[in-house]
Amino acid sequence: MSNRTKDKELEKGLMKVLDGLKEIRHDLEEKAEKRTWREINVPSTLYDVLSRFTKDELTNIRKTLTIPNASSLKKVELIKLLETKIPEKFETICLHFDVERYSIIDKLAHQGGSVDAAKFSLDLLKNLEQYGLIFTGTNNGEKVAVMPSELVERFQTINHTKLKTITKRNTEWIKLAQGLLYYYGTLSGTTLIRMVEKYSDYNMDVKNFFDIMHDAVDCYNEIRVDGNGFSQGRVFDSGRVVKEHRSRKDVPYYPFTKEQLLDAGVPNYVERNSSYRQFVTFLTQNYEVSKKEADGFAEECVYATRIGDGPQDVLQFLQQSFEIDSLEKVQAFMEPLVNLMNNTREWFLKGYTSTELLEIDKKHMQPLPNNTNNVIDFKTKKKVGRNDPCPCGSGKKYKKCCGR
Repeated sequence: MSNRTKDKELEKGLMKVLDGLKEIRHDLEEKAEKRTWREINVPSTLYDVLSRFTKDELTNIRKTLTIPNASSLKKVELIKLLETKIPEKFETICLHFDVERYSIIDKLAHQGGSVDAAKFSLDLLKNLEQYGLIFTGTNNGEKVAVMPSELVERFQTINHTKLKTITKRNTEWIKLAQGLLYYYGTLSGTTLIRMVEKYSDYNMDVKNFFDIMHDAVDCYNEIRVDGNGFSQGRVFDSGRVVKEHRSRKDVPYYPFTKEQLLDAGVPNYVERNSSYRQFVTFLTQNYEVSKKEADGFAEECVYATRIGDGPQDVLQFLQQSFEIDSLEKVQAFMEPLVNLMNNTREWFLKGYTSTELLEIDKKHMQPLPNNTNNVIDFKTKKKVGRNDPCPCGSGKKYKKCCGR
């Protein structure tokens, strides 16, 4: 069998494997969709909604609620335990939420325990379902979010003044943390706490902070956690970010305002500064792309800059979608592209743009000494005095020649 035939056979085999993986993934997604929107009663009791779950799904709720000594229980026994524990823990659970999740619970409680699921993010609803508070399903052909009747009643009895204060604090902590990581990329847990405490209006409780942050990681998918600490969701090499930060130990983190961090702390935030907008305008004016499409390209250019790609790397990426087939077009493209990259706040640069950091470096550069007494004769390697012969060979004294 020739090498060419072998290569074709190998390619066929790989394609078959990939098709099989796609089919498996499709089946898993289809099953997950069915589980999410299985039939549900409106109104429902805790027993009604929990009975729809498998033993493993109920066990996940138990673990989220940190209920010990229940691993050996059968499904019916576990349902009975959760029927008791979920109402008991309701207020404590809510103390870990932010304003957005509290508002979902509040709306459900005031609308009889059922709302149109399309009004809320599915990720948020699934997060609340992990705690056994809200459940998704289909009722009369409509996708709904349901709060069991026991919890609707329990909601009326909890301390809402305290709860609103705490959820407001949690919201600020989450947004500040997400904003800091949006600009700095990766921060150790200690550094993140110190920075959030600096900007926050609330006293820092370290245990509460970490509990809230780890819950927000699951809920919003904006942050990842690994051995290097907390990272913005799109940082794929947190170790390199940390290394770059340490290499600039004399450069302080860029001093953002609290408002800037809170803005950047909103999920899917993109900083669209003037250079960003100029690049979008350049694309829409010179190529047949919509503003939305151009915005997507600009966002990817910003991301490429943040992971350390240079202008040539980014240009190669853009050449896959745009016709840049002449020197004139390359030059026209590079001007707004380089401007965008130079004015992008980079993870490696501790939140500075390369333009800002260059200005800082210039300020710290030591000026060359303007001292004519320290001139060296490069032939003899000796210092030249003012009364010595000038090293230029004129025969005059140095003070009467080049030393004037």
